[in-house]
Amino acid sequence: MPAHPTIGVSSGFTDYGDYLGVALSRPLLAAGGVPVVLPYAEDADARSRLLDRVDGLLLGFGRDIDPARYGRDPHPAMTEVSAERDAFEFALVADALERRLPILGICRGMQVLNVALGGTLHRDRSEYPPAARDHPGGDWSTWDEVCAATLGRGAMPEHPSHAIEVAAGTRLAAAIGLQARVNSYHHQAIADVADPLVPIAHAGDGIVEAVTLADDPRVVGVQWELQVSWVEDRRFLRVFVDLVAAAREISAAACDGSQRVA
Repeated sequence: MPAHPTIGVSSGFTDYGDYLGVALSRPLLAAGGVPVVLPYAEDADARSRLLDRVDGLLLGFGRDIDPARYGRDPHPAMTEVSAERDAFEFALVADALERRLPILGICRGMQVLNVALGGTLHRDRSEYPPAARDHPGGDWSTWDEVCAATLGRGAMPEHPSHAIEVAAGTRLAAAIGLQARVNSYHHQAIADVADPLVPIAHAGDGIVEAVTLADDPRVVGVQWELQVSWVEDRRFLRVFVDLVAAAREISAAACDGSQRVA
């Protein structure tokens, strides 16, 4: 069985500078995968050729999704959107799911999964339900410090964080346990969960913190910055290990000429 499956990383090209060069590659390498950054393939044939060469997919953090994708207008608190990245990732998700590739979505990546499958988002913390209005997040100055510290330019700051409860019997629970504390930099969150997805973790205030595909537990999305968490709590590396293990099965099936496994 191949030792080092290839993980396609979709992370965008608009923000975070050199942080993007290490933040997602480090945990994938530590988990035994080979990360490759995906360019924006602009047509179905190009996406097909990309996906022919990867065994799993990681959808990374980044800018807000254009709310027109879920039937809403822009919000004053939103970041700039990237029409090119939105178009690529929404098509990429559809193609990867059709191929039954394992997928891990982180922060924006979880939101992409949800919206691509028909769900919606709260465009800002100000739209969260009343019980969640104090949900921590959107601390951009601290996030800048995180990016700098990851590159060895200063100490890692204390993160805005909160506790989550994880559903028993899920792959996520097997990886990190039924309770965990996670960082909280997001200012958006899932509003309506897409029908094909199942929430598998919540904050105490009800905000959805993780989802999985109802008929494929190898597809997982988490709301927090998992690429930060694993450095401080090695349990979180197991989520990347799960992705790489599922991708290894895909790679093995491709090597022996059989169909890709579900």
